[in-house]
Amino acid sequence: MTEPIGVAIVGTGMWGKRIAQAVVRTPSLKLVTCFSRKEEARTTFASTFGCEAASSLEEAIGHPNVRGVLLITPNFAHRKGVLACIANEKYIFLEKPIADSMPDARAIQQAVAESRLMLMVGHAFRRLGASRKVKQLIDQGAIGKVVLAEANFSLPGTLTPEKWRFYRETCPGGPLMQLGVHHADTLQYWLGPVESVTGSFSRMATSAEIDDVGIASLRFASGALGTITGSYVSPKTYWLRLYGTEGNLHYQTDMSIWPNAEQMDSATTLTLTDKSGQQTAIEFENRDMLHDQLDEFARCVRGEASPETGASEALAALSVIRGALKSHDTGRAISVEEL
Repeated sequence: MTEPIGVAIVGTGMWGKRIAQAVVRTPSLKLVTCFSRKEEARTTFASTFGCEAASSLEEAIGHPNVRGVLLITPNFAHRKGVLACIANEKYIFLEKPIADSMPDARAIQQAVAESRLMLMVGHAFRRLGASRKVKQLIDQGAIGKVVLAEANFSLPGTLTPEKWRFYRETCPGGPLMQLGVHHADTLQYWLGPVESVTGSFSRMATSAEIDDVGIASLRFASGALGTITGSYVSPKTYWLRLYGTEGNLHYQTDMSIWPNAEQMDSATTLTLTDKSGQQTAIEFENRDMLHDQLDEFARCVRGEASPETGASEALAALSVIRGALKSHDTGRAISVEEL
């Protein structure tokens, strides 16, 4: 049996814990050490998951038994973390988005390209069984030519001043940067590249600095149109709708299960409506998206695969959100080529 790949987790917050739980479900990886700026947080995390607690970022990344690093850190820290991993010749799993600015994202892409290392970005939602089935149906022509797409991802939460998501500077785009970016990846996985974006944002109900609601209107290179919407103050919501010349697809998840990401497929319904209006429930394989991406990461480290969601795919997703932000500021549609 092949020895598991030793990994370090940097970032021990809510999502860091979810990723660590997924590591436990992934025999091809072994959690060796962890790091968080707060000593109590990292020691508690280490005790929970049976790993070492590093006293510094450098100690965690430089651990001799670590081949890969899982960076589950705030967006603004991604560039620094990636460069530190490259300096220590470690393979990198980076939670989405790749960065919160295009310059940082491109710097990450260039640094990885110049190294002999590999970067995977955590756009996990395209790996859901329902998402894979939608891709298959589109490719088979089940709904004809897709002309319109709609998607929403909303999560309520308490944003307080000690949280980086509270501030415009560290969380530009609010829910679209953190949530909608998932749809920006999935829709381009299904329908091809976005060509231009129009965006609008508003601060409606939160006490935080950030805009708590946003919308990105998309024009795909295929000619199809789309919208991505999201809210930080509305009940948990995750759905996507595709409208085609031969039928429509409705993808709906009961998000009462969130943040148990491994349960998403079992809480999802996929419905095909044909031109006569008849509706058919579509079956699909239930997948554990976090396990699947981490197992892929292990295979990439071994040289057995290439990352499905590398820097290029992550840049394409980020460009949708940054394009929406620039459009909001300038009052015009933004071509992704000008970002």
